[in-house]
Amino acid sequence: MKNPQPKVSVGDAHFMVPARLEEIELLDQGIGTMDDVRQNLDEMWYTNKLLGGVRAVTKQLYSRLIKSSTGEIIVAELGTGSGRLGQEVADWSVKNHQDIRLLLVDISSRHLDIARYTIPNQSNVDFVQADAGRLPLPDQTVDYFISTLFLHHFDPDTLTALLANLYRSVKSTIIMSDLTRSSLSLFGFRLIQPIFARHYLTKHDGLLSIRRAYTPAELLELARNAGIKNVNVYQNYPWQMTLVAEQSDV
Repeated sequence: MKNPQPKVSVGDAHFMVPARLEEIELLDQGIGTMDDVRQNLDEMWYTNKLLGGVRAVTKQLYSRLIKSSTGEIIVAELGTGSGRLGQEVADWSVKNHQDIRLLLVDISSRHLDIARYTIPNQSNVDFVQADAGRLPLPDQTVDYFISTLFLHHFDPDTLTALLANLYRSVKSTIIMSDLTRSSLSLFGFRLIQPIFARHYLTKHDGLLSIRRAYTPAELLELARNAGIKNVNVYQNYPWQMTLVAEQSDV
């Protein structure tokens, strides 16, 4: 008989991990002009791509899409921001002859305006302004939920409820990468900031995002609290992680 895993105290400080903060980021407060938002989202995208957050999601997603049966596959990206991840998935689907419909979801109208500019006039892409916790979609509509740099925006209780709702409604798999909260992550961001995060929104929100993020053990604990049994959280060094939750019959 396996020994039960010890409970994880979510958000506490311990060796090389600062305590989690709940302060709201400037971008989420609606601060900045549209040009500020565009620059911030661009810097976040390129930094996230450089550090492997984008590849962590697409590697998991593409390997599953290739094995999918025929018919349209619906992929919903939550917190799409600039829409650049959606653009990558759309380009991949054309190159690999995959029948994919993309739902790019964001609660911010500013972000969706930028995403529409990023991905103009593509018939297989829909833009949805909605709260991820209250999606205007029937259960079992979406095959895959994906996201990057999204999970840290929610407090533990809200994130647990969100994961439970997504898992109940997804047909196949949830794939979400995010930052990990650690002293190493904070040090690394300060190191690359002068080159990759020069805009004032990125400087401020980048550090705060790390302090709002979870550790892999915390995220796994929250997913299990959400009732998800078939779940793994993979560490993507140096400072990211990826949650993969599959339906049991996948």
